Amino acid sequence: MKDSRPIVDTGGVSPALDPETRAEVNRVLAVRWFQQVWNERRTETIDELFGDNAVGHMEGGDTDRAGFKTAREGLLDAFPDIQVKVEDTLAAGDHVVVRWRVTGTHQGAGLGVPPTNRHVEFRGMTWMTFRDGLIVEGWDSWNLGALLESLR
Repeated sequence: MKDSRPIVDTGGVSPALDPETRAEVNRVLAVRWFQQVWNERRTETIDELFGDNAVGHMEGGDTDRAGFKTAREGLLDAFPDIQVKVEDTLAAGDHVVVRWRVTGTHQGAGLGVPPTNRHVEFRGMTWMTFRDGLIVEGWDSWNLGALLESLR
């Protein structure tokens, strides 16, 4: 029998939830992450969903919450109009894979390259692991080197 208790807000995900329901709650949290952290520029969502001991595996190496914020600020400086579109998701239990597309105009030096005013578009994927409604691990896969080369 399914647990009929309501899932609240970001949903402290209850271990009592069946795997299918838990996967859907985590999928919603993953989509919320991309919408609020990137498109709405809500730093408080990082503090809310990025677990205290979480690890982000990014192009430049592994990072914690503070390191993720620094990397994000660099991208937002380089592409102040950045928009991230979630193209697809796949969720199973505590894992959510997100395929995304980014568009933006290179208007700042946040990536160490002088602004070119070029419009860019790139795609990538992020594999997120959730525990109790928090991100505990994330793996980003996209080609930062190719993006930087296209701006030079």
